[in-house]
Amino acid sequence: MAQVQTTTYTLEAFIEDVRNIFKNEIDPHVQAKTVTEHLKVLMAVPGWLEEKLELEAEGGYGRFSLHLDEESGHPGNGWWLMASVQKPGQDNLPHDHGVTWVVYGVYKGSIQQRKWRWAFPGEGVDKAQIVEHGRFIQTDGDAAYFMPGEIHDTLNVEEGRSLVIRLESQKLDRVTRFQYNVETGAMIVMDR
Repeated sequence: MAQVQTTTYTLEAFIEDVRNIFKNEIDPHVQAKTVTEHLKVLMAVPGWLEEKLELEAEGGYGRFSLHLDEESGHPGNGWWLMASVQKPGQDNLPHDHGVTWVVYGVYKGSIQQRKWRWAFPGEGVDKAQIVEHGRFIQTDGDAAYFMPGEIHDTLNVEEGRSLVIRLESQKLDRVTRFQYNVETGAMIVMDR
């Protein structure tokens, strides 16, 4: 029996699908969920990210723009698709994304996501502070989204590099967002 050859989902098709989601759906939760499902399909296609980034077998650390769309997005125009090639142990402080939702997909590797929330006296703490309220590991092909105002941090738990794709529903350098210091309780505006 002959195998039927199927068309491979491409980065260009994904970009067009995201544009259509922003054009046809106003609910940010539905937008984030639908984009996440499309990203999972794209991440299942082998080799496209390494080819796009011209990655060698090792190294290549940094952030790379895959697409900036100035015509659509939420809550304003300017959604951004990027990739980060993360070093082993690379992490960041807990942060939010302001009024923007963000999708994180692991193309290759493993990252830990920790979620945080505010707790106040009467909820088992002496002073207002952020407390961890969940964590999970994303591995090859996993995608997760974070809605506006959610606080989280990431950690590359892979022994080698992790390739992470992130879609910001509005480019984050255009919105006010905060970073949180768990030890001191400080909350600072992130640099744009």
